[in-house]
Amino acid sequence: MSWFIIASCSALLSAAAAVIQKKVLFRLNALEFSLMVSVIILMFSLFIPLSMDVTSIAPSTLLIIVGKSLLGGAAFLLVMMSLEHNQISTALPILGMTPAVTALAALLIIGEALHQWEWLGIGMMMAGTYILEKRPAQKFFQPVKELFRSKDHYYMYGALCLFAVSSVFDKLLVSGYKTDPLIVLFYQHLVYCAMFGALFVMRRQQVHALVQKSAGELPFVVAVALLTIAYRFTQLEATILAPVALVLAVKRTSILYASFYGGKIFSEERLAQKLIGGALIVGAGFIILRNVG
Repeated sequence: MSWFIIASCSALLSAAAAVIQKKVLFRLNALEFSLMVSVIILMFSLFIPLSMDVTSIAPSTLLIIVGKSLLGGAAFLLVMMSLEHNQISTALPILGMTPAVTALAALLIIGEALHQWEWLGIGMMMAGTYILEKRPAQKFFQPVKELFRSKDHYYMYGALCLFAVSSVFDKLLVSGYKTDPLIVLFYQHLVYCAMFGALFVMRRQQVHALVQKSAGELPFVVAVALLTIAYRFTQLEATILAPVALVLAVKRTSILYASFYGGKIFSEERLAQKLIGGALIVGAGFIILRNVG
């Protein structure tokens, strides 16, 4: 199957998860939600050690998995914190910059460079992100200034950098070290649970209080868990077949789907303009494919 189709499936699944996440975050805070989703994901992942030998990987590989999972877990929590405090169509567009940051990280870490057409496509994605952020009364450079000055976006900036580095190590694990994606996902979910659980305990929160608080949201949390497993697995599968920055460029089309449908559901502003910006990002994905065999 084409990596583009796999990455596009990851985008659709990620968008669906983001919309449901926003709905749940009206009731649960970011850490509570992250912990619950991670525990449920780990429960669904228990078939992995029962069906394959997860101890067969080298210690150095396991160390990379743990390190990159800590980065990915921190990024996930930051995204949830941003969604908790911002409109979904405002928070998510910043992640459109991930392919450019990832390309630079991949160049520095594993020497994976992009050609001119790919850079043009990534530039178009940045332009689409600008349109998504632009408000009618703003001057031309004001959206750019607000992107880098607004405290509301700081969570996403942190997630942007962490996701980029984590994705490079995803590529190294599944393509360079030939590690089974399911083994990577199992250990990743284990690290997420340990990380969020430790933060939960450090904040002196009570498990029974969380269970009572989240009882009505449990079906949505389970849905997010299933969607999250699916989009993480398809993203890893796609990185086996194509450069990591290209996979993320396509996957970030989820910005279009989540911003539009999430904006409709939650009655957010400037949806027509955001659709145009998102369409530019989708178009950039096709430009990026120009030199990909």
